[in-house]
Amino acid sequence: MRTTVELPDELLDAAKATAAAAGVSLRQFFIEAVQQKLTPGRTKIRTSPPVIGQPGPQPIPVLSGKELDEAMFG
Repeated sequence: MRTTVELPDELLDAAKATAAAAGVSLRQFFIEAVQQKLTPGRTKIRTSPPVIGQPGPQPIPVLSGKELDEAMFG
């Protein structure tokens, strides 16, 4: 089916460039974009965080914010 859609010039230019880079026609690009938008998103399942270390007689040391930053970012 044919239809007319009015788009801002910048959006159409970006769609053309993205379609060309992907090696698909502009028609196919829009079909895929609309299909993706109409497909219901997947619901993320929240899980419990992993347990760090083994429970035992020695407590796990707690790092300060500065120590944590240093360990992660050097």
